[in-house]
Formats: sequence, C-alpha cells, structure tokens
Amino acid sequence: MNKPLRSTALAIALACAALSIAAHARTASYPHEAACLAPPATSSIYADHREQIADTSRGPLAYYRFGHGSPLLLVTGYRATMSEWDAGFLAELAKHHDVIVFDNRGIGRSMPNASSFTIDDMARDTAALIDTLELKHPTVVGWSMGGSIVQQLAIDTPQAIGKMVLMSALAPGRTGVPVPGDIMAKLTGKPGVTFNDIMAVLFPASSVKDAERCFAKDMFKPSGYQSPAISSVVTDGQSASLKAWETDDRAADALRLVRIDTLVLSGTDDAVVAKENATALTRLLPHAQLLLVKHAGHAMMYQYPVAVARAIDSFARR
Repeated sequence: MNKPLRSTALAIALACAALSIAAHARTASYPHEAACLAPPATSSIYADHREQIADTSRGPLAYYRFGHGSPLLLVTGYRATMSEWDAGFLAELAKHHDVIVFDNRGIGRSMPNASSFTIDDMARDTAALIDTLELKHPTVVGWSMGGSIVQQLAIDTPQAIGKMVLMSALAPGRTGVPVPGDIMAKLTGKPGVTFNDIMAVLFPASSVKDAERCFAKDMFKPSGYQSPAISSVVTDGQSASLKAWETDDRAADALRLVRIDTLVLSGTDDAVVAKENATALTRLLPHAQLLLVKHAGHAMMYQYPVAVARAIDSFARR
C-alpha cells in the first residue's frame, strides 16, 4: 500500500474508533449534593456489623458486608483503607446490593505481614476473596488503584466477575496517562504533606472547602474498626505496583480480549487520573461504556454519593 493510501486507511481507522467510543459514551451533570450528611449509627451499613476475617487461600482478608441483593464487591485505592469509602455512597448501594468492602493486603488485619504488593498479587487476593465468600458473578467496582486491580482480575479470572466498574482508573501501559509526579508525591503522604494538600488533589477547586470540612465526617466508620496507619512498606510497594502498571503493555493487549460488561466512570475535573485514561479503557475493552461526570474529581463518590451509587446500581442491575 502506498503512503497516501496508508494515511487514508489510518485516518479512517481512527475515525471509526472515535465513533465507536462516542456511541458508548455519555456525559452526566449531577446536581450538588450536600456534604456532612453521613448516615447515622443506626444505618443498615452499621447495624450490628463487625469486621470479619476471610481465611482465603492467599491469606486473611478483613472485610465488612451489609445490604441485600446481588453481590457488589468494592476494591479500594492507593494507600486507602475501608474507611475511605463515603458512607452515604455505601448506604445507597446497600439498598439493592449485598455490599462487600475490604482492606488490601498489608493494611489492618488483611495479610499484615505481606511483603509483595504487585497489581497481580492484589488481583489474586480479590479472586480468592470472591471464592471464599462464594460470591456468584459479583459486580466488582475498582476505584483508583483498585481499578487496576479489577482490570488484572478480569484478565486473570474473568469467570469470577459478572460485571465491572472502573472508577477514576488508570489504563495500563502506553495506552494510559500516568499520574503527574507532583500529584503522586502528595498522595504518598510524606512529611510536609497536609490534609488540605490531599483534599486539593482529590477534589476540584469548587469542592475543596466542603471536602476539608466534611471528608472525615462522611467516611465509612463501622463500629470496632480502627482505621490503620499505612506503613512505608505498603506505600513503597503500592507505589512500585502503580509504576509497573504504567508500563504494562501486556495488560493493555490482554484487555482487548476481555468480554465483561464494563462501566468506565471518569470525572472531568480529576487531577489525579486524566480522563484520557477513561477513553483508552473504553477503546480497549470491547464491552465498555463510558460515563463522564461533569465537575467531578478523583473522589467523585464524596461529591455525588447518591448519584454515582445510582449510576453503578443501574448498570449492575441492567
């Protein structure tokens, strides 16, 4: 094929790819939801629930389980504990789902002596938890680094997943846009980084004041759970795992073969994970649909707990 024809063919291929993504993408503009409205201690997500330990084939994993309906497993992000989920978001999901949240390895009572923290390690842990709890085709939601874990789970053990939701998630390898270095430095929580610094990273400027005032109040705080400190071993291990994900072109190729219905959720004002990652994931995954949330930052479930939960619920039950 001569050069002009090759150029024309490439242009046509790119145009077709763009049209395919557009056909599976939509944009939502959610009304403001008041902050500092965490569910009361009598909420169903708290009532008589205690931290449980699943003795999986990989090791112990600490989790909470509440709600009724189809199973929905949430995989949390970088240096995050179970408490980092917005309680109102969880309460909304629990109206129609059997919700399970857990700590990744090395955090709290989940494999406290873990020394390896690759994305593959954590994906295998997640598969083992699904198996141990005998979850039948759960919808698996991965937020931030949890999105990378869920992608690897879909590659390695697709039969374990019913549907998946990738929220504020990085695309692997050259298809993705890495987290900016200055942003990553703040997320590591190193000396000198303040709470306000973190809020300014996780939320757009218009929502930072609410976040500074209400983030801690709106966190999931089950009885008896002591939100653990994140050790330097975990921080360094998870940092290395994300760095490896940024160069994992094999994962990108493998995602093209994944035939799992997927909802890709991305905030237009996410300073951590650029929305180009969401476009890349929608292009890679054959059965993906993209939902862009206007004015949402990286921690969109705190800005729009009810709306985001309902979007996930609608997708899971469709």
